Amino acid sequence: MAEYRVVVGDREYQVEVEDVNTQPVRTVVNGHVIQVWVQERGAAPVLPPAEPVPAAAPAPPAAIVSLKSAAAQPGPAPEREVRAPMPGSIVSVAVQPGERVEVGQDLCVLDAMKMNNRIRAPRAGTIAQVHVGPGQQVQYGDPLMTFADVHR
Repeated sequence: MAEYRVVVGDREYQVEVEDVNTQPVRTVVNGHVIQVWVQERGAAPVLPPAEPVPAAAPAPPAAIVSLKSAAAQPGPAPEREVRAPMPGSIVSVAVQPGERVEVGQDLCVLDAMKMNNRIRAPRAGTIAQVHVGPGQQVQYGDPLMTFADVHR
């Protein structure tokens, strides 16, 4: 895990970053878990607009970083549920209840504005419920999958 000291305006943040090759990247900012989606410059956005990153915040080379607090996501247990990051239509579902998944594994494909977005597992665990099926319309924050186990 990489650790950084980030200064935005007059505020300093201690940032710990886990594996940047997974989406979303799990980070801890001043003790609070925050999910970060990293995308190449010029790439089409795959998430709804998030809190803007102030210009003073350093960005990794050739990447734009969008922050979305895990605590701000809808629902009672963001660690247990995978929720729709945007409204759209489910194209396919790659897992079923009882299946063990690893971090970054494809769970389903969500079509939004004629773009297929792969929804990936934010952590390893066993899928308890699949709440969606192909062709189903979802709104931002709708539950897609529920993990059987609580992340520890």
